Amino acid sequence: MSWLTVIEREVKELGFITLYFVCCFGIVVTLKKLFLADYHIRVYALSAVVVGALVAAKVVVVLDHMRFGTRFDASLPLAMSVPYKTLVYGVEGFGVLFLEELFHAYRATGGLGAGFAELWAHRDKNVILAKAICVALAFGGYHFYAGIDRRLGEGTLMRMLLSREQVTTARR
Repeated sequence: MSWLTVIEREVKELGFITLYFVCCFGIVVTLKKLFLADYHIRVYALSAVVVGALVAAKVVVVLDHMRFGTRFDASLPLAMSVPYKTLVYGVEGFGVLFLEELFHAYRATGGLGAGFAELWAHRDKNVILAKAICVALAFGGYHFYAGIDRRLGEGTLMRMLLSREQVTTARR
């Protein structure tokens, strides 16, 4: 398999998911900018939105290929599998966010133990929790869309959303 086909496959698999997360995280950053504007604090986080979206999309793709990520897709109704996947992916997302904050604290202090103490004592836990909730909600929206699309047939939901005419689906 050549590098070109690998890159093409990755772009196909990650493209739509990344675009979805860029939109979700862009909304969160826009709200953050609007809230902080009253305090005359400027926020520039476009690069964080793009990198965060790429990381979230890759987390989705990796976990979708693991057993615990797809365990209940076929056996439970969508109303139960979506919250399960949202919880599992949200916990993973919280872990990634925590490791990111720990990395920044490590770089600031020069040691892992000191970085963890700095993170625990001085970082705003509410901000980390708010980010984790936003990421979990974005995962939930993605899983809801993906679950409906999978049940209708791959691509059917997108065609329905982008088409003016009525799309008919084959009954199983």
